[in-house]
Amino acid sequence: MDINLKNKETILEFFKELNHSDKDSLEEVLSHYLIKTSRVEISKPFSEYIGVRKYKEQFFEPLLYAFPDVEIQPYIVMSGASGDNNCVCVAGNFIGTFVNDWLTIPANQQPVTIRFHATFFLDNDKIIRSWYFLDILDVIRQSGYQLFPFKGLQQTAPNPMPGNGIITYPTDFKESEISYNLTNAMIAGLLEYDGKSIESMGQERFWDQKNMMWYGPGGIGTTRGLKGFQDNHQIPFLKAFPNRGVCEENESTNFVNIAEGNYTCHFGYPIMYGNHTGDGWLGLKASNKSFTIRVMDFWRREDNKLKENWVMIDMIDLLEQFNIDVFQLLKKEINDYKSRTDKND
Repeated sequence: MDINLKNKETILEFFKELNHSDKDSLEEVLSHYLIKTSRVEISKPFSEYIGVRKYKEQFFEPLLYAFPDVEIQPYIVMSGASGDNNCVCVAGNFIGTFVNDWLTIPANQQPVTIRFHATFFLDNDKIIRSWYFLDILDVIRQSGYQLFPFKGLQQTAPNPMPGNGIITYPTDFKESEISYNLTNAMIAGLLEYDGKSIESMGQERFWDQKNMMWYGPGGIGTTRGLKGFQDNHQIPFLKAFPNRGVCEENESTNFVNIAEGNYTCHFGYPIMYGNHTGDGWLGLKASNKSFTIRVMDFWRREDNKLKENWVMIDMIDLLEQFNIDVFQLLKKEINDYKSRTDKND
């Protein structure tokens, strides 16, 4: 069997078994799919966990306690070679009923979607290393608290329009190459920004200008059309971070850049650096601090243009670098809400 297909099937089976596990069987499932010294890095407020037990105790057990019926629902699963590593990249959701508080976020007793992106490195059918991005800001929103003013639509990102994001079907190498080249040309265009005009990037060359969909993380949101993307995300972002650059592709940045059929994935932990010198992004004043950004993107190409883009940023890590504690902001919002409620009683 082709190694890429085999690895994707391993990850899909891993998710399937996790969906049928409980606190008593969880360690057995994790031990079956991960090597003993596996490294798992999860976006803030989580950390890096080495070995199955830490991964189970620090991430999965609290998740199961908060969302007892949690289910993993992937909608993009693709694979390829990243340097010397064979990787599988996934976009999807954890979905469950929010029964008990999680990360100090108040449980709302309702179904909640935890959007995630993940990258897995595999060897001999075992996961040797993995990274997860979790959209914590959007969970806070679903729980009823808005911490930042947003310009894009706040919603759970949808599945790919054609419904073919789980690539267990044959793909044409030439089509993969077209997708790869288009996405990387688009990224190169982003770096042509002259610091003055957004037109200097020439992004109309790469996108379905009228119909493109950009699915950003909580705090930024979803936009439609190239103009919508520029107005609601790109212009505020460039104003805040005008000198941003892309990290060198090496082991320290944990870089992935793959294509499969009409889909591409770009991942770096971190992938970008710069200085926060402009006002307005997320309603923030410039902190004048340097930063790095962890990002994982998926794109879908339609004909010769990019049509959909799923974007995950480790927002909590980025905000921490500006001395902004998301959980302190949440605590204040909770206390303010309680104070207003008490006054009305």
